[in-house]
Amino acid sequence: MMKKTIPLIIVLLLFISVSSAFAETKTFIKEYTYQASEFDSKASCRTIALEQVKRLLLEELGTYLENNTEVKDFQLTKDKITALTAGIVQTQVLDEKWDGKSYWLKAEVKADPENVAKSIDNLRKDQKKSDDLEERIRKQEEALKEIEKLRSEVASLKNDIKAQEKFNKSIETLTREEKASASNLSFNEDQGSQKKKIPPVAQAKRSSKNKITSTSTDTGYKYVASNKAKKYHRPDCQWAKRIKPANMVTFNSAKEARQAGYVPCKVCKPPISD
Repeated sequence: MMKKTIPLIIVLLLFISVSSAFAETKTFIKEYTYQASEFDSKASCRTIALEQVKRLLLEELGTYLENNTEVKDFQLTKDKITALTAGIVQTQVLDEKWDGKSYWLKAEVKADPENVAKSIDNLRKDQKKSDDLEERIRKQEEALKEIEKLRSEVASLKNDIKAQEKFNKSIETLTREEKASASNLSFNEDQGSQKKKIPPVAQAKRSSKNKITSTSTDTGYKYVASNKAKKYHRPDCQWAKRIKPANMVTFNSAKEARQAGYVPCKVCKPPISD
């Protein structure tokens, strides 16, 4: 019996197709080290380090998009591209270390440049979403500038309670805006894939569950702790209310609190993960 052979052209086409599939996703990796000041806690150091490494990643991705995709034809400024990209891709933390004086963080962004470019094109045509993203970036930049200003004056302000409160407020702004950015991504690198449909009843139950587990306050964060202790609390916990503003540390998730070295309060019993 004669053996069937696969035409060479088909083999080549298959090889090209597979190669293209693997070539679609680009990975960008950056590291950042933040030196703690007198105002900082471990949690604030991580918040700032994460924000800074994310900016480095978005800038590198933005440069790649500007040079290698149709984004170059959109007539957008570099800042605009960065702002829109922030609403499309997510930053993944790969590794992090804290030695008591500095916080080192390594993170990556994985994205299909062509899909991201298409998402940017769609997003720039939605004026409200586009403006919201730029406003979020503006608030984060202002918070970082305030933090840097206070850090430069730390020698004369380290015993100033109001200065510490300003610093904490800026950290809360970064945390709040980062949380909003993560939960309101307009698109992602997997755009075009079909999302699993959720039956109306199940969707209602999920919405109800999310409403119950979210913070009962309008603070913008879910858990609080003191940099003088090792337990994190729900914002309405009796022990949380006793924390001095100058010592307060905030978290967006239980995982973030645990990564910072805190354990759940036995009184208000916040979750171990959420």
